[in-house]
Amino acid sequence: MRAAVVKTPGPAESLEIVDMPDPVPAQGELSIDVEFAGVGFVDTLFRAGVFALPTPFVPGIEVSGRVREVGAGVTGFAVGQPVGALLNDFGRGPRAGGYAEIAVAHASMAVPLPEGADLAGVAGVLVNGVTAWMALHDLARLGVDDDVLVLGASGGLGNTISRLAAVRPARRVIGVVGSEARRASAAEECTDVIVAADLAAAVDELTDGRGVDVVVDPVGGELRTRAFERLAPFGRLLVLGNASGQDPALSGDAVWHGTRQLIGLSLGTVAHLVPDQVQTAISAVVDLTHRGVLREPAPSVVPLEDVAGVHRALENRSAPPKTVLAVGR
Repeated sequence: MRAAVVKTPGPAESLEIVDMPDPVPAQGELSIDVEFAGVGFVDTLFRAGVFALPTPFVPGIEVSGRVREVGAGVTGFAVGQPVGALLNDFGRGPRAGGYAEIAVAHASMAVPLPEGADLAGVAGVLVNGVTAWMALHDLARLGVDDDVLVLGASGGLGNTISRLAAVRPARRVIGVVGSEARRASAAEECTDVIVAADLAAAVDELTDGRGVDVVVDPVGGELRTRAFERLAPFGRLLVLGNASGQDPALSGDAVWHGTRQLIGLSLGTVAHLVPDQVQTAISAVVDLTHRGVLREPAPSVVPLEDVAGVHRALENRSAPPKTVLAVGR
């Protein structure tokens, strides 16, 4: 099979298109003839060696295609069936492998798709959609009277969180962007869009000083601290990442005295421990997307051979909202 491989972590040019042996599914796994593989910023971190995956490795943690082979003990899947799958169950070992003509997924990380499903769209929504679903549904337990503050609302994950929060629905979805120029990049489902520098005053004005019920934070840094301070009593801060590279300390006394909750979600770390919740989330996101309820923009589709250019665009912030690789043979 053809695959984009990282032999030595480094810049985008570290990605090489090579021929590799076809992988075979083990107990509890299935192999997939990949048609589309989603590309996300986290893939650039894998490629650059931030997470020190064993080399050589194939990046890519979200794919769609058709079942090629079913491993022992797997039920509910048939050869030739369309599927979507996540490959970021790193607690089971160094998974990934999406940038290849054949990928292997654990059965709990895959779901069957309806015939005629938009396979490119599915590959583009899985990681952000499942992260957003588990954050809002399983952890925040979002309610119809909740005001949600989404940090990094102009990014791919922030966009998906905003859309899904509106679908749930939340009472108010407040998107936070880094600058005035980024306002237009926030999801149209946001009821309000504010600039990060104005966060405290804007939240106070929008909520009459009460604060928000949920903060969803993939950004970190000082913005996390300021958002935490604007949580209402019983408010929940969900930490989904640290794009800023800064991890400020939050006071336990502030959590206690403010009657607030601090919650983290790292899907790749815990997926193997909560397989039923992960599969429920994948099914929910695929269903909402297929029915047009979760209205993610159509991804940009590029050939597998152009993957290095996609990584460069992600790193210099010039990439479209979502890109998928056309991988199929």
